[in-house]
Order: sequence, then structure tokens, then C-alpha cells
Amino acid sequence: MSDLAGPDQPMPPGWRSHQHVQRFVTPASRERVWAWLNDPATFTDTQVPPWRVEFLGGGFAPGVVTTHHGPGLHLPGVLGEIREGEYRDLQYLYGAYAVSFRLLRPTRLQIAVADAPGGTEVDLRIDAHVHPRLLRSWAFSQRLFWRRFETWTATATATA
Repeated sequence: MSDLAGPDQPMPPGWRSHQHVQRFVTPASRERVWAWLNDPATFTDTQVPPWRVEFLGGGFAPGVVTTHHGPGLHLPGVLGEIREGEYRDLQYLYGAYAVSFRLLRPTRLQIAVADAPGGTEVDLRIDAHVHPRLLRSWAFSQRLFWRRFETWTATATATA
């Protein structure tokens, strides 16, 4: 992997490293949750224009280049390690940003799933380099966004 991808990216002086962790149990089988999380349509078909997600070279497989982009968002990345039914690693490339490259630079998104009482535990981790002025706002926005992702996951993987 390039030294311009993932958590080892250079961080501007004075910035802070931030990791948001969101864990939840959703009432669906691990196989169903994993299939939903690894279906490109989950991400490409649900975007509200003008935002968009693209996969270059396939779906969810190591080495596939992906980007999530739109106003105030540019997240090019490369899929790294994938352990079927269990773990996926997306390493964002240097130049990835949310809001502005001068303020927020996500570096990595990891998703893991495991069997849990009542369904499947989903463990999300997003790493970012954050300008100190936005650290509290970034942390708050991540809590809000990933809480919504928990609801989306439960709705999308519910059995009929």
C-alpha cells in the first residue's frame, strides 16, 4: 500500500488524530448484514444527488478503488484487507477530505461484524486527521451520522 493511503498519511503540524468507534447490534444474521454491507448498490443506489459513490475495478475486493464525492466531500480510497463475513478495511488516499482539505482528512474506515445475542454486532471505526478548531464538531457529527447508519442497517437487513 502506498504511503499516501491509510492511517500513516502525513498529518499537518498541530492537527489532531481522531478515531470514532460505533458499535451496535442489529437484529439480522451476520450473513445478511455482511451481504448488505458488501453490496455496492447499498452505497451507489442510496446517494442523494449531487453526492455519489463509485467503484473502479469491481465491487468490494482488495485493491478496488472507490470514491465518495459531492459538495464538501471527496473520499477516494483503496479497499485493503477483506476477511469474508467478518472484516473490511478502506484506506482513504491523501487528498481525501470532508468539508475542506484544510480542516478534515479521513484516513481509514474499518467495518467488522460478529455474531451477537439478538443478531449481529457491527463495529465501525473511522480514523481522521482533524484541525483542532473542528475536533469537537467532527466528533459530534460522527456520532450523529453513524447513529443513523445503525438505523439504516436495521431497516435494510430486516427480514420480511
